[in-house]
Amino acid sequence: MSIRRTGILLLLLAAVSLPTPGQEGQRVWRIGVAAMPAGPAAAEAASRAPVLGQLPLLVIERLRDLELRFVPREEAVRRMERSRLESLYAAGAKSAALRDRRDLAALSPAGLPERAAEERRLSEEYVRTRKEAGAPGGDDLPVESLAVALWEGHVSGRLVEDTDDHGRACAREKLDYLILWEAREVSGYLRIRMSGWNAALGRADFSYAAYCPADDIPSAAEELAQALVLAATARPSSRLEFDVEPAEARIQVDGRFLAAGRRSLRVYEERQYVVSVEVPGGTQEIFALRSEFGRDVRLAVRLAVPETSSAVVESDPPGASLYLDGIWTGTTPAEAKGSGAPRVAQLVLPGYEDEFLVIDPRIAGEFAVSLRKSEEGSISLFDQRKEGFYAALGRLAVSLPVSLLAYGVYLQSAALHLEYPGNPAFSRRNDVSLAVFAVSGGITAGLFASASARLVKYIQSAR
Repeated sequence: MSIRRTGILLLLLAAVSLPTPGQEGQRVWRIGVAAMPAGPAAAEAASRAPVLGQLPLLVIERLRDLELRFVPREEAVRRMERSRLESLYAAGAKSAALRDRRDLAALSPAGLPERAAEERRLSEEYVRTRKEAGAPGGDDLPVESLAVALWEGHVSGRLVEDTDDHGRACAREKLDYLILWEAREVSGYLRIRMSGWNAALGRADFSYAAYCPADDIPSAAEELAQALVLAATARPSSRLEFDVEPAEARIQVDGRFLAAGRRSLRVYEERQYVVSVEVPGGTQEIFALRSEFGRDVRLAVRLAVPETSSAVVESDPPGASLYLDGIWTGTTPAEAKGSGAPRVAQLVLPGYEDEFLVIDPRIAGEFAVSLRKSEEGSISLFDQRKEGFYAALGRLAVSLPVSLLAYGVYLQSAALHLEYPGNPAFSRRNDVSLAVFAVSGGITAGLFASASARLVKYIQSAR
C-alpha cells in the first residue's frame, strides 16, 4: 500500500471515530397553535368566558398522539414543483461556475498542453451540467406521509405569537402548519372559528366553526380537536385510549410497545386491533379492540400487582456494602426488597473480590455469600482492564493528531517538490516529512491495535 493511501486510511479512521448524527428516516411536518387574538370581538367573548384563553392548550393536549400526515395531492404537487425548481437553480449555479472556470483556464499562464487539457475537461463538464439543468430532478417524487411533530414551545405550555403575516410567523418558528383562532359572541353563544395556514401552499386550507355556551369550553375543545385531527392527518382516523392500572403496566398494540406513560394511540384503519397488557413479573391479558373512525375507543383494564417478597442478604465476613441494581442499599446483613422483576445484587468489601448474584422476587429467604480475599494492594480484574483500555485510548488520542499533522506537512512538501523538482531544499524536506509521517503513522497504527485488543478484554471482563 502506498504512503498516500495509508494517509487517507488514517484520515478515514479519524472520521469514523467521531460521532455522526443519525440519518432522518422520514420528513417532519411541524404544526403550531397560535394564541387567541386580542381584538375587540375576542375580548368581548373572553369577558363572558374567562377560560377561553385556555382553549388552544386544551386542543394541543388532544393532538399529542398525532404521528402521521398523509400529504394531500395539491400539497404534494407544490412540494414536487419546489423541489424541481431548487434542482434547476442548483444545476444552473454549478453551470455558471464551470463556465467561469473554463474561461479562466483559457487565459491561464500554464503551458499550452496543460491549458488545452484543462479547458477541454471543463468544457465537457459544462456541457454535461447544462444537460442536467434541463432535465427534471431525480428526487421530485411526492412524499406519501410525513411524521407529525408539535412546535417545541408547546412542551412548556407556550403558544405561537402570530401576526397579520402568517407566512412570516411560520418561517420564524419553522412551522409547516399554523392554527389560527377567531372568537365572537353570537346570540348568547360563543362562535369559535379555527383555521389552518399551510406554509407549503402559502394560504389557509382549512376552516371550522364550533358553537358552545360560555360555560362549556371543554366540549368545544373536543369538537375542534376532532376537526383539526382530520385536517392535519388528511385521512379519517380513530383514537385508542387505554385506562390501565397499575401505572407500570406495559401496553402492546399489534406487536408495537407504547412508550412508558403513554396511554393513547391514533390509528388510520377501521379494523380490530390486538392489545396486550402486561405487568412486569406478573400477569398478562390480551384484548380485541375495534376502531371506529371519528370516535375515541376506550379500554379499561385493572391487573393484579404481583406480591413482592423480600430476602436477606448475608456475607462472610459481614459488613459488605450491598448494591441493588447499582444503588447502595446498606451493609450486610441487609434486606433486599423485590420489585416484581429480578434484581442484581453486588457485594463490595475492601480487601475482597466483588461478588454478584441475581435475586428472584418470587423466592424469599436468606442468601449467604462467602467473599473471596483479594491479593494485598491489588484491584479487581475488571478495574485493571478498564484502566488499561482508557490508558491505551488516551495514547491513541494523542498520537492521532500528530499523524494527521505529519501527513498534511508531507502533502505540502510533496506538492512543492513536484512543482520545483530541481530544488534540493524542497527535495530534502519531502524526504524528511515522508519519514516522519511513516514513523508517526506506524506508531498510531500500533496504538490503535493495542487499544482494540484492550477494548475486547475490557468487554469480556464486564460480561
